[in-house]
Amino acid sequence: MNTFAHALTQPETLVLMALAFGLGFLVRGIGKNSTSPPILTQAQVEDAISRVTKARWAEIDRAIDDRKKLLAIKLLREQTGLGLKASKEAIEARMQSRHRMRG
Repeated sequence: MNTFAHALTQPETLVLMALAFGLGFLVRGIGKNSTSPPILTQAQVEDAISRVTKARWAEIDRAIDDRKKLLAIKLLREQTGLGLKASKEAIEARMQSRHRMRG
């Protein structure tokens, strides 16, 4: 273990570790996860939402009425493939419009 600790303190080792770390950011991207959904424009989000079937909206509305917001978001995400943020915003907008309609 002493040899390993000694090797880590050598300038050559530190430079190589910093270089490997930097190359990792270049290859992978800073703060990006390969499983993250792509960033969509508002028009793309609206287009995805417009393709939700009436049956799925009925299911989503039931979840909203039952105060199961997370289920509603999950159902919308499954139908559209949208990310969490876009789905959450769409469900919250739906909740607001349904609340106003009930007035």
